[in-house]
Amino acid sequence: MAIAAVTPRVRAFVVCDDVSVSTIEDGVFNLEGVRQHLFGEVFPWRAAMSLFFLLSNPRKGKYSGKVLIVNDRNDRSIRYVKFLVTFQENNQLLPLYVAIGDCIFPEPGHYTFEVYFSPPGGEETLKGEQPFYVLSHEE
Repeated sequence: MAIAAVTPRVRAFVVCDDVSVSTIEDGVFNLEGVRQHLFGEVFPWRAAMSLFFLLSNPRKGKYSGKVLIVNDRNDRSIRYVKFLVTFQENNQLLPLYVAIGDCIFPEPGHYTFEVYFSPPGGEETLKGEQPFYVLSHEE
């Protein structure tokens, strides 16, 4: 069976400044600063980032995940964050947020957020990617 078939599926993911859990309603999240780009003034530029996911999986269990932010110009990773996700039941839809923390963007340009999952004892597979643009105020 292909690795991709036994790892969680990324139904959606959103890049944002911050994610908080609602204090008045279970299963509700507040996303602040949803973005596809950011503007920097002086490079390297530092920005705190978070990701919000909607995941699904046909099998319950624990899965290792990681997020890479890659500079497309030189294919170098500028940030690497590991996380663990647990599906309590089969065919579960699972909202999840991951605080990426401070990202240091060395230059304006194109970047890619890449999301990988691996099953217990298995190899990782790319499950989602999203372009992200860092622009200079001078452009």
